[in-house]
Amino acid sequence: MGSIAPGRHAGRMTTSTLIPARPGGTATADTAYEAYAVSPTSATEVASPTRAVVDRVPLLALLAPLVLFTHGIVSWVDGLDSLDDTGVLGGLGGLEAAREEGALSVAAGILLVASVSGFAWLTVALGARLRYLPLALPTAVLAAFGAGATGAVWVGHVTGLLGDTVPAALSSGGAVLTGVALAVVLVALAVEGRLPVGSVVVAAVAAGVLLLPWGLEPLGAVLLLIASGPLTRQPEVG
Repeated sequence: MGSIAPGRHAGRMTTSTLIPARPGGTATADTAYEAYAVSPTSATEVASPTRAVVDRVPLLALLAPLVLFTHGIVSWVDGLDSLDDTGVLGGLGGLEAAREEGALSVAAGILLVASVSGFAWLTVALGARLRYLPLALPTAVLAAFGAGATGAVWVGHVTGLLGDTVPAALSSGGAVLTGVALAVVLVALAVEGRLPVGSVVVAAVAAGVLLLPWGLEPLGAVLLLIASGPLTRQPEVG
C-alpha cells in the first residue's frame, strides 16, 4: 500500500506579506505624511495674494509734485495765476470761450485738480502706514473732501455756474484742506520714526511758499518733491 504524502502548509500570513514595507517608516506613517504634506506649488499659491499688494506711495510721491509743478508752469505761460480779476477760471466765459482762447487756462485747472487728487491719494496711502496713531481715517476723509471740493469749484468756474463773488476761501479751500490732511500724516509718520524730520521741515517751507500770493507753485512743487524724496523708496520689510 502506498502512503499519502501529507499536504504542505502555506505558513502564517502576516501584514508584511501583503503590504511591502517602505524604507524609513511604516505604511501608515508614510500615508499620513503624504496626506498632510503641502507641496511647494501650493505654498506659493497661498502666499501669492499677499505679495500682490502694491505700495503706490513711491509713485504718488513722485507724480503729485510733478503735476503741481506743471500746473504752475502752465499758469505762468497763460498769465492767469489769479482768479480774483474775473468771475470764471482764467477769464473764461464758459466752454465756448474755452475752445477759442482759454485752452491753457482749462489745462491749468485740470492739472490743479489732478495735483490735489494726487496729494489726497498720497495722504490715504501714507495714512495706511501709521501703526500707532489713529489718524488714517480722519485724514483720508479730509483729503478726499478737499479734492472733491477743488474739482467741484473748478467745474463751477468753467461752466459759469459760480458767479464773480466767490470768496477766495471757497476757490482755494479744497486744496488747503488736502494740504492740511497731508501735513498731519507727515507729522504723524515723523513721530513714529517712519519719516525723517527734515522732510517735514522742507514740506512746511513748501507749504509757506505755496501760500504766498505770488504764483510760486513751481518752486513749492520742487520743495515738495525734495521733501517726499524718502517716500519714493520702498519701505523696508520687517
